[in-house]
Amino acid sequence: MRIEIKKAKDGRPNLACVRDDGSRTWAKLHPFFPVHDLTHCAVEAVFGFTQAFFGLVASGRELDEFQQPGAAAWLPPEALWAECLVGLFDMERGSGQLLVADEFNAALGDVLRKGNAPPFRAVTDDELGRVRRLRRSLTARWSDVEPGETLSVPFPNPA
Repeated sequence: MRIEIKKAKDGRPNLACVRDDGSRTWAKLHPFFPVHDLTHCAVEAVFGFTQAFFGLVASGRELDEFQQPGAAAWLPPEALWAECLVGLFDMERGSGQLLVADEFNAALGDVLRKGNAPPFRAVTDDELGRVRRLRRSLTARWSDVEPGETLSVPFPNPA
């Protein structure tokens, strides 16, 4: 699948996912979401998730299905884990404070429990570094995209 994030001429982003069979799904995005979605690319690549957000889209889910009330009920554990992991990386990005593995794992456990999601294994400092490096690379590419142009990223993305 190809993940395509377009920066419209007015600067507003759009996300399109072009599946290997040629089918596609797309949505207009709030300006927050390109980096959030690129963080999903990084998390799903580093952790080898195939049933998280982009894996589900690649297998045929439409982007608008994730916005429907009750969507969390049909999400597999990988998708719940990915969303919580991505949320913590988004929190780090917003605060400027990077967590070490012990802190990240404690926060992840709390978020998963509050969301009634199944527990996830311990995340290592190496994995945190790999996600951060890949996200940094992808977001740098996104920031270089001019209005009217598109960032294209393969999924799964090699980590």
